Amino acid sequence: MDFSGLIVLPLAAVVTACWIIGAAVLSKNGPGFRAPFILSYSFGVIFMEPWQIGAWQELGMFAIMLVMLALWVAAGCIVGGIPAALIVSLMKKLQQRFRH
Repeated sequence: MDFSGLIVLPLAAVVTACWIIGAAVLSKNGPGFRAPFILSYSFGVIFMEPWQIGAWQELGMFAIMLVMLALWVAAGCIVGGIPAALIVSLMKKLQQRFRH
């Protein structure tokens, strides 16, 4: 059984939340999900240790696990992105309210 999905889900959530909050603080453009997804996905691939593949059957299983890993990372990005986006929008509204 592969536990990389269970490791990657909270990792993707934390990376996405930090990315969204950091992008909101440091830039004027809205943050996206592409960069945290790719970063978390690459961490997940590293956790799966593809350099230890020794047979064609393991390579096929690795390809299937890459697809499953994308689902775990996407779920983690959603789990981390929704609360972070809500926090950013709340802080912007509070900033506008107290600025005037």
